[in-house]
Amino acid sequence: MLGIIEAADFNQKVNMVTIGYFLSEAHWGRGIATEAVAILVDFLFKDVNVNRIQAEVMPPNENSKKVLLKNGFIKEGTLRQAALWAGKGIVDLEIYGILKEDYVN
Repeated sequence: MLGIIEAADFNQKVNMVTIGYFLSEAHWGRGIATEAVAILVDFLFKDVNVNRIQAEVMPPNENSKKVLLKNGFIKEGTLRQAALWAGKGIVDLEIYGILKEDYVN
């Protein structure tokens, strides 16, 4: 197993989902996470028909930010002291999002 990717927190009222992913460090830098996110985004927009996909990233995680930006996500802002992260305590999160209309165009 190389890692995991998931779609969670479906919000049917606004037709939105949050994605998350983790890749074993031994496999970083090979484009695997970028490709996996691309496949999931395509599936969520085309087959599930969601309108918005978002992801939350800790600010120091530059590699994860690059994965999202390569897939058309836009940084929308920073949620200050927004989450309790195992081993890190309370952390800030940057939120990235993409809309179906952005993906189609």
